[in-house]
Amino acid sequence: MTSFFAGFGLILSASIMGGLFALPLRLRRQYAVENMWVIAFILGYLIIPQIAVQILLPNWPAALKGAGVGTVLTTIAFGLGWGLGSVLFAQAIARVGVSLGYAVIMGLNTACGSMIPLFRHWHVVSPEGRALALAGIGLALVGVFISGRAGILRERAAASPGSAPTKQPKGATATLAMGLALCFLSGVLSACANLCFEFAEPIARAYNDTGVHPVTASLVSLVRWLPLYWGGTVMVTVASAWQMKRNDTWKRYRATGTSRDLLLSLLMGVFLSLTQIPYGMGAQHLGMLGTSIGFALNMTLSLVVANLAGVMTGEWRGHGRPAGLILVVGLVLLVTATVLLAVANIVS
Repeated sequence: MTSFFAGFGLILSASIMGGLFALPLRLRRQYAVENMWVIAFILGYLIIPQIAVQILLPNWPAALKGAGVGTVLTTIAFGLGWGLGSVLFAQAIARVGVSLGYAVIMGLNTACGSMIPLFRHWHVVSPEGRALALAGIGLALVGVFISGRAGILRERAAASPGSAPTKQPKGATATLAMGLALCFLSGVLSACANLCFEFAEPIARAYNDTGVHPVTASLVSLVRWLPLYWGGTVMVTVASAWQMKRNDTWKRYRATGTSRDLLLSLLMGVFLSLTQIPYGMGAQHLGMLGTSIGFALNMTLSLVVANLAGVMTGEWRGHGRPAGLILVVGLVLLVTATVLLAVANIVS
């Protein structure tokens, strides 16, 4: 039970960062999204983790070697997929809007990222654990889509308060279809992060074989993230460089008065590192189902935090009572799903 509460606490801390990491993007003044994203990604997913393993887990090269080339290449491939999913996220949101895009992407990410590890361990999960896990994941998906519906109503109220619906411009249907296709790809590919952590378990075993100091034993999950971060950083850096060239936003790095945006980018990078490192440690504490139930907990709690942050910053103020009531229903379902998933982990 102590291990469960430790794991849940770590996942909760990761979820808080997951719900807040995008706040610096809203506060930027001169940087484009790609200017901030590449800085934050390199700091949060390359520099900080590399320094951490160098200090805390100095035998990490031996662990990668012991796990084998096949395992390392597989996890790097997951990293490339995860990085591409991250790039497609921004493109999808630009076409379908924040609320609809976030609901579809988060729903697919939660489903793929939690169900595949669950089915891998299905034969050793108790019947009660299976039922509760499936119910919790299903309820989480319903909560995600209801929250997305609330966001759509909020955006409509903000865009045209009291006005009649206008005719869709020519090509809008095709744009929406393309946006939904990008949402699908982003949601599925974003799940590669959790799948990488699941399939990188041999790396943790190889590190344990090198002789782990008791103080750092709970930090072995850091080594499992490294190949993912390498692949993801390569993909995001290449994509961001292409976007900056296409949009001519390279010059914004040289513009005067951008030190504030640079600091926000660095802060975002710190937030990003804290969205996954504590999750990996928490998933390890939860044991066999850490990458299934733990991941669903992480995604569900992140969405709760993100919506609560939106309420506290006034995003929902003055945008109609129906949207607010639907949001409350969505949040209640997400919290209920969290309880079901927690109980599923205990009884499994």
